[in-house]
Amino acid sequence: MPTIEVATLLDHSDAAGRPAILKAAVAAGVLWKCRETTCSRHNDRGEELCRGCGRNRKGHPLSDAQPGLYCAPDEIWERLREEVRDHFLTQAITPLPDAVTFRWQSADHASTWSLTDLVLHHGGRQEPYRTDLQGTEIEESLEEVALAVEPSYLEDLRITLQP
Repeated sequence: MPTIEVATLLDHSDAAGRPAILKAAVAAGVLWKCRETTCSRHNDRGEELCRGCGRNRKGHPLSDAQPGLYCAPDEIWERLREEVRDHFLTQAITPLPDAVTFRWQSADHASTWSLTDLVLHHGGRQEPYRTDLQGTEIEESLEEVALAVEPSYLEDLRITLQP
């Protein structure tokens, strides 16, 4: 069976054919449609969040993502949120990101979260962010989270910054 990308089909279709192609792609699981009524963007199957508005597949806003087998206590999680928010406020990064993702770097539990290569979330847009958080309170809080949740190799920790 020949394969063709959805984007190619859409590029070569007329306005009347686009809805049928999109409907078939959603039915086949190749795309998913954002449920936020003001957005309704079609997103690739591998996307966790809508690239248009940043909501998840169920239409819910961006939320925290705790890695590992266990949940970190609320006080550790909230302290981390406050420290990360304060970091971005003191760096005068505007607008304040909706969330920040840290990646666990190793299969070795003696390792830690990446403190230099983060991902910032602004709605549905994600952008890499280079920094150095070694020796900061953020590093200490991330270590506490790691002890509590026991993350696995390349797991992500996403913390929302917006109230």
